[in-house]
Amino acid sequence: MLAVMNAPVQIRKPEVAERLREMARLEGKSITELVEEMVRERDERLTATREADIERRRRAVEEAVERFNALPILGPLLTDDDFYDEDGLPK
Repeated sequence: MLAVMNAPVQIRKPEVAERLREMARLEGKSITELVEEMVRERDERLTATREADIERRRRAVEEAVERFNALPILGPLLTDDDFYDEDGLPK
């Protein structure tokens, strides 16, 4: 079940709430400031990871295309005429 997105955030685990309070105190920030910073840092990490994954996949595709393009052509290149008749229907 999803919570209502505009509802106030509640920390129901006392140990988590206490850790947030202590971290905020040690850093001289409010809990809101601390959570905002933590969310921003996490978002930046997730974005960087996602972008790195996209780049890794893009490189893999480019390498596959390069390997394919390096293969020798073993016969005549086929055209649409080889697959379709004069009415555009498959042969």
